[in-house]
Amino acid sequence: MRSNLFLNFMKALIPFWNIIIFCYVWVLYYNEHTFSSFWQQGLAVSILLYALVYYAFGKLYHAFRIHSCRISELMLSQFLAVGMSDLILYLMCYMMHMRFAGLVPGLVAAAVQLAGTLVLLALNKSCFAKYTPVQRTVIVYGAKRAHREGNIETSVDDLVRKLRAKHAGLFDIQAVCPDTCKKTELIGMLRDFDTVILCHVSQKLRSEILAACAADGRNVYITPKLEDIILTNYEYRYLIDTPLLVSGARRGEYRGKRVLDVGISLLLLVLFSPLMLLTAVSIRLEDRGPIFYRQRRVTRNGREFDILKFRSMIVDAEKQGYKPAGLRDSRITRTGRVIRAVRLDETPQLLNILKGDMSIVGPRPERVEHVRKYTEKLPEFSYRLRVRGGLTGYAQIYGKYNTSAEDKLKMDLMYIEKQSLLLDLQMILLTVKVMFLPESTEGF
Repeated sequence: MRSNLFLNFMKALIPFWNIIIFCYVWVLYYNEHTFSSFWQQGLAVSILLYALVYYAFGKLYHAFRIHSCRISELMLSQFLAVGMSDLILYLMCYMMHMRFAGLVPGLVAAAVQLAGTLVLLALNKSCFAKYTPVQRTVIVYGAKRAHREGNIETSVDDLVRKLRAKHAGLFDIQAVCPDTCKKTELIGMLRDFDTVILCHVSQKLRSEILAACAADGRNVYITPKLEDIILTNYEYRYLIDTPLLVSGARRGEYRGKRVLDVGISLLLLVLFSPLMLLTAVSIRLEDRGPIFYRQRRVTRNGREFDILKFRSMIVDAEKQGYKPAGLRDSRITRTGRVIRAVRLDETPQLLNILKGDMSIVGPRPERVEHVRKYTEKLPEFSYRLRVRGGLTGYAQIYGKYNTSAEDKLKMDLMYIEKQSLLLDLQMILLTVKVMFLPESTEGF
């Protein structure tokens, strides 16, 4: 109990530090000019607004997940949260005063905020490692026939590898197959663990394990099935005295999505136009080849279109047939390595969005041959075609370039079942962070 209080106190120091530094600089350089008639009231409003904006962006970018993120990722999240908050308050100062205030105090404050945050994050990580016991974790995985794609043992090994890579020292992991022991023995064995992860187990066994874990108050994680995700948008109906679930799935996109797509794509084209021009010149100068790369993709209702990208590989990269880009693929040009790392190769797709082939947020449009292949293995893959393909989406933000087709499909269905204007705005803001995370473009 005391250790939890201490860890929560350490976590609270980070937002406290950032808000205090903001208050100090705001009082000295900005508040009196902004609220000359209502100095004290203006200060209170400014502090409250900054705290709310900083907390909102911090939650959005997972800036406070000390236990589950690396320091480098946390610092990027804090940089975005602090930067967005400072910028919004600076713009408020300009609008109230109708002229730009000095930038130097604000920049110095941001630098001090981030330097202090780095020190506090290092202390938090150290305290967390010292005072948090390792979670004894068991992965219960089903038989081979329960898995839709590939070998189940390979899938479990991949899950263990990802957990250990992302959360080293947090989990002490074991894996067990129900086929190797009796059900009563398996249920009894779960009491020796703090956390249970269910991976592709049968519905009957899943229900029994969930009931046992609920009785013991044990943490349970589940790798969802495709039908689980589709059911999230079903609604309860009480037509009779037996509860019913009725399909609430959308047949297409929400109203206003096209307006958002056109507005955001025009704004991004204006903002990125200098970088797009520089990229085009660099590609042309490097090997005198074409600037753009066109590829046949599938969008809403199965319609095919040509997706646009800046060419990041040599001219004859697909002479021997299509092959996914590897981690150190020799076909990628020098310019290509740079623009792929920061996703600039995708910016010409803003023209596809204006044309109506794509949306800003949605499932990534797949190649024609991939759609046929994936649909044969996973018939639910066709559900993705209820909406336009997107420039960014769940799979791009929470997955990687080499995430399996089934896991990408699950993420895409999560978006389709939840899509809304607010969610699209969140996805756009989260994409800013993902552009700076190198593992999101990890190759095959």
